[in-house]
Amino acid sequence: MNAILERIFGYKGFKLLIPLIDLGIIYVSYMISFYIFKDSLDNFTLNYNAFWASLPFIIFSYIILSHTFELDKPKDFTFFGVGYTVTLALGSLLFITMAVSFFIREFAFPRSILLSSTLIQILLITVWHLFASRMYFRVNKGKSVLVIGYEKAQALAYKLLESKGMWSHIKHVCAPDYKNVYECINECDVTFLTEDVDEKVKQDIILYCIEKSRTVLYQPKSSEILQFNANFLQIDDSPVLDVRDLGLSQGSETMKRIMDVIVGTVALVVFCIPFVFVYLILKLGGGTAFYVQERVTRGNKVFKIYKFRTMIENAEAKSGPVLAQETDKRITKFGHILRATRLDEIPQIFNILIGDMSIVGPRPERPFFVKQFSEEIPEYNLRHRVKAGLTGLAQVQGKYNTSVIDKLKYDLLYINGYSLALDIKLIMQTLNILLRKNSTEGVKSVEELGEEIEKLTRR
Repeated sequence: MNAILERIFGYKGFKLLIPLIDLGIIYVSYMISFYIFKDSLDNFTLNYNAFWASLPFIIFSYIILSHTFELDKPKDFTFFGVGYTVTLALGSLLFITMAVSFFIREFAFPRSILLSSTLIQILLITVWHLFASRMYFRVNKGKSVLVIGYEKAQALAYKLLESKGMWSHIKHVCAPDYKNVYECINECDVTFLTEDVDEKVKQDIILYCIEKSRTVLYQPKSSEILQFNANFLQIDDSPVLDVRDLGLSQGSETMKRIMDVIVGTVALVVFCIPFVFVYLILKLGGGTAFYVQERVTRGNKVFKIYKFRTMIENAEAKSGPVLAQETDKRITKFGHILRATRLDEIPQIFNILIGDMSIVGPRPERPFFVKQFSEEIPEYNLRHRVKAGLTGLAQVQGKYNTSVIDKLKYDLLYINGYSLALDIKLIMQTLNILLRKNSTEGVKSVEELGEEIEKLTRR
């Protein structure tokens, strides 16, 4: 039974099963709506034929939207969180379907059917996704995990335990030179390698895991990311990898700028009222409404970024430049609300429209920290090959307290794999950030997790 469940709710099965059943639910919801409104429709046959004419577009659009909002991946959200994501996807599908019915001149597709079926879809798909995600974590959570590494091993083990996800069942933590390391690999279902493992040792362990059909995952170094998506070439009879230049082509830059202007203009209209509302609250509360700060963008160009003030006045007058912490006493009560809802970022729309920033890109950092990080991390300045962004891969996939080096990896992955479709996907995924569970929600304290990791460490 467990083997069957693992095949169905395993990673590959999940990616196939979820969209198929979603499409089935969407079809059934339309049938239910037609049944409910069959007596009130003016021309049932014409209306029903309009649905069949639009169905191929509905299927194609949902497959894209499902992948964009990552509905083909398990979610550890609450019922509300899953419902919110599903609503975003199906709300987008509703507008696309209405646009398609207009352009293909299928005016006979009733709005009553579209709206009622969407409500049914949201309810049924939310329940289905919640069940499927729970089953996914239930089936996969029992897999035993081995973490191999030096100084970074305990940090990774801490993250795995803290996540309480499918890889939180850690059995061993050890260094690569531990005498029984291969026995530990044989005892565990999944092996993790941290980035501080020597290259030769890492390759030996990966080869061993492949030969023994063991799952192995490793943390890439920043320099390794530069080799991703390299083009294969053949020189005489020798295979060669051509490492691509890191950056955007002129055509991509132009398309990105056009999208920035269009999306920025729309955002300016949409957030006009919230902008005025927040501005008045800050001014009535005393002090300045805006916070202006120097940041670094493409080509290490320094520009002034605009944000709504979330901290007390002159917060760094005594301390100097300090990175904001998750529990920062300098943040005001209203500032916490602005940060939680991302409303403090609204003024950056002006930075986007004047060309200092892009909608999507690495988050801009202050010159003081850019200099510091560049000295510590050789690849850090590579993130300035593109414009700084309002949101980005690091913001969507990372957390508030994600380390600088991990954020850099996300930034390099974004630049290396850039496409207009990726930008659109990240813009839409940004809407889901607020629903991600906080990493500090675990029932175990830091001390308890540290003690547990220490017990699992083999020396």
